[in-house]
Amino acid sequence: MPRLRWKSKITYQELEPLLDATKKSIAAIQSAIEERHVFVPYTTGGAEKAHTTVHWPPADPQRYATLEQRHSEMVALTASTAPPEIWHVDQSGHVVANNGYEITGANYFTDLPHCGYCTVMLWVLGLPLGQPTKGRYNQAVNLGYSIPINVQDNVDVLIRLLNSNQGGNPALVVLKRAVNAFISTPSSDWVLAIEGKFVTDDAVLDEQPGGVLILNWADAAAHRVTVDIQNFGTNSLLVTLWKVIYQALYDNVD
Repeated sequence: MPRLRWKSKITYQELEPLLDATKKSIAAIQSAIEERHVFVPYTTGGAEKAHTTVHWPPADPQRYATLEQRHSEMVALTASTAPPEIWHVDQSGHVVANNGYEITGANYFTDLPHCGYCTVMLWVLGLPLGQPTKGRYNQAVNLGYSIPINVQDNVDVLIRLLNSNQGGNPALVVLKRAVNAFISTPSSDWVLAIEGKFVTDDAVLDEQPGGVLILNWADAAAHRVTVDIQNFGTNSLLVTLWKVIYQALYDNVD
């Protein structure tokens, strides 16, 4: 059986359908947020440093400041899910407390409005929203928004961002179709193996199909790809898919 063939370079035209689909996904997530919250103006653009406080009794409140490209919301999340962690990112891609208690706005809050990126990320992660916006922070054009590694590596966070915050098998199919953009082998000739399942362009199978190539998600995520678009360049497929999400966020905020 022939080997799977990756594209040596991906052009804007080849990536455009994925960019457009992800932009629609982000817009749908923003609409869901707007059904529950009022968006407020975002006037600082990141010029004024925000602070996020985590108060998880019996510990004293811990206050975290924005650090370069990592916003205070993500700094606080990194600290809270690192040893000795009080919270963790579960298999479904949601932040939950180790003791099973609900994380509320009294436990996690930011003193300034969230930028549009943090607004979407906190919503998808299931964390409390303070003052959501559709604001674009300074340097957002570089597609360098920084998130904790346990968020970046969580495939369920990734696929829900690609699929209007809806997970499960439909989101796995969306992931398979996203990976198609980077592979020369006809999409019908290979399946994506992930979480013990086998994903085609149309379905998720419990049994490995015959007569097709199998690409494991771990191998795919680590594979280096080159995208001939400014601020993309050469990165792992996983990082590149996150850049697709950041581009979609950039196009949906102002």
